[in-house]
Amino acid sequence: MHVVIIDPSRVVQQKLAIELEATGCYVDCFSASDLALQYIESTRSVDVVLTSLELEPIPGLELCWNLRTFVGDKRPLHIIVMSSNTSERALAEALDCGADDFTVKPVRREELMARLRAANRIITMQRQLVEQAQTDYLTGVLNRRAFLATMEEKRRELDASDNLALCLLDIDRFKSINDTYGHDVGDLVIKTVARIAGEEAPVVARLGGEEFALAFPILDADQAAHWCDVIRQNIAAHEFDGGSAPFHASCSFGVSAWTANEPLSLALQRADKALMSAKQDGRNRVQIAEKPELVAA
Repeated sequence: MHVVIIDPSRVVQQKLAIELEATGCYVDCFSASDLALQYIESTRSVDVVLTSLELEPIPGLELCWNLRTFVGDKRPLHIIVMSSNTSERALAEALDCGADDFTVKPVRREELMARLRAANRIITMQRQLVEQAQTDYLTGVLNRRAFLATMEEKRRELDASDNLALCLLDIDRFKSINDTYGHDVGDLVIKTVARIAGEEAPVVARLGGEEFALAFPILDADQAAHWCDVIRQNIAAHEFDGGSAPFHASCSFGVSAWTANEPLSLALQRADKALMSAKQDGRNRVQIAEKPELVAA
């Protein structure tokens, strides 16, 4: 468990850190709440924040609010507030500002360990819920909602001048596969396509049915198309067990660049148009969409 301790007293920090590290926790300590906030926001491995309310330059209650606002439902984070103020009002304020738990200073070791065990159980359940909400049940890749959110986050992380290519792929004649070999085999084809695509594409999502989306941060459309063609060839070469006889499946791909100054929906529309063109031109091929500036013209 990764724990961040925030307290103005270095003596308190050291005492708590020693106790937590003895149980196998990884611990970071901060005196300044603004530096702690920046670190927690940028470090997704942080599980628990153990914070005093008497902090500068950001007061403890405001820090809790900022952390809870930033994290939202994107990642599990358990906030335990430490305070010498034992009034019901102080507890209520801390919980209202986003804290999950409250402990009285000086913090007793056994009580802290029990609260951390409870935090670990809650975080584990939260992770499972987040994964279920973001993952396609059949393939284990991202679902549509998670893909759209991930792409918006990736675009914000990149500089405006950085490339980011998107791809839509569709399994060719998938209805025929289901009708001929049954839905169990159809599910196997979908899972295999997801696995093979994930060997080359940094981001893979199943949008629904037999349609997938891929993303290639830093690559332009031509470079992404190269890797899509590698995926296409690997899928086409895979032999599926059809029961009475083996068979092969193929996929069609539409690739588009996504520039920083346009909505994601426009880039996906271009990729979808390119995908339809690949289907019309004979399937089992990769089609690159027109460049954004040409479309705008």
